Amino acid sequence: MAKKELVLIGAGKIGRGYIADLFNTAGYKLTFLEYSEALVQKLRAQGYYTVFRSHSDKPGYDKAVIRGYDAFCTQTEYEQCLNAIANTNYVSIHVFPGACESIGHMLGDAVKLRYQNGNTEPLDLLFCVNFVYPGDIFKKYMLERLNEEEAAFMQEHVGFVESLVYRLGADPMPDMRAEDELSILSGDNDYLPVGDEWKGAIPEGVKLPVRDHMPARLVYKIWAGNTSHLASASFGQRKGYQWAWQSQNDPYVRKCAAFCAREASWGIATEFGMEETNLREHPEERFDPASVNPDVEDPLTRIAQDPKRKLARNDRLVGPALLCLKHGRIPYYLARSAAMMFYFESPKDAAAVEIQEYLKENGIEKAIEKYCQLDRSKKEEEMLFQLILAQYFDVNEGDHFDMPYYKKI
Repeated sequence: MAKKELVLIGAGKIGRGYIADLFNTAGYKLTFLEYSEALVQKLRAQGYYTVFRSHSDKPGYDKAVIRGYDAFCTQTEYEQCLNAIANTNYVSIHVFPGACESIGHMLGDAVKLRYQNGNTEPLDLLFCVNFVYPGDIFKKYMLERLNEEEAAFMQEHVGFVESLVYRLGADPMPDMRAEDELSILSGDNDYLPVGDEWKGAIPEGVKLPVRDHMPARLVYKIWAGNTSHLASASFGQRKGYQWAWQSQNDPYVRKCAAFCAREASWGIATEFGMEETNLREHPEERFDPASVNPDVEDPLTRIAQDPKRKLARNDRLVGPALLCLKHGRIPYYLARSAAMMFYFESPKDAAAVEIQEYLKENGIEKAIEKYCQLDRSKKEEEMLFQLILAQYFDVNEGDHFDMPYYKKI
């Protein structure tokens, strides 16, 4: 029988504020494996942390206090991390793409240890991330650590289960942080849709509804659902806003974000040969002004953080835009949102600073090529390049005679 415990890789907003909350509510013992040694030490020293849950249908918050967990640092306590993975049935992964290689290697080493220990119990890896095809990505890095026999063992005993992350994760507000330095601000969604690739039993007591066609659904969620949030941030900051609720209250920003999502939705559904309505987890609803909660001070700089990743060809703007072009639709709003991201500023965001510095030194054309990773020798990618370029200059307040776009024509 599967152990009622969960090892969580990554103790950030998704890990502590969503996955840990779901499993803790169901009575699971939690073990966090986290890169930041400082965070691990704080989690250990305090022994608890608070999840503040905001509501989509009413003001205010409720909260849950999570305690009784273990925590280990993946940098300095590697052996303890391997042992934790090697002796459990369930591991959830919620990390940024830059950590895939190191975490994939750690998972591979843990599978090797399970093989050496003769542990044939199922190990199910639950991927709770905001990028596409995580199972394939992590499996590739895991296999780099395994010989042929160990790889066959992994194939037989390790499940690669993808999921759809549907809960807000934001930085806590000052009063929350004053109450608990380790607090997390999250939404209140109490379930996590998952795929059907389990090797063992689905964790008992946790709301994990199984969905079919998970690769298509995950691409849809990242490239359509998350696209609207990113567009809201990029268009909103360009209009001078700071907070998500300000963008939500602006009709123009809402329209642009909605059309970005619709373009992405059409491209994805067409690519996978599915109906858009079958890909949505929730039905499309009209905007309700009462749903905007100004008490949730979620900064646009958080929503659009790491623009270098989000502008890349396999992420939420360029990815679906290329699908639209592939199937005969002009991705006007997706290209416009990508153009807006080249104006995005966040002094504390290294990726945003890098893009702005590169722009100043090299200009917008080279910046689009570099960060959107477009091959201009291909017709559809050249079309997207021209769309982003034109949209970039369309919103520029400078004299068009001074713009290189005018001179190049």
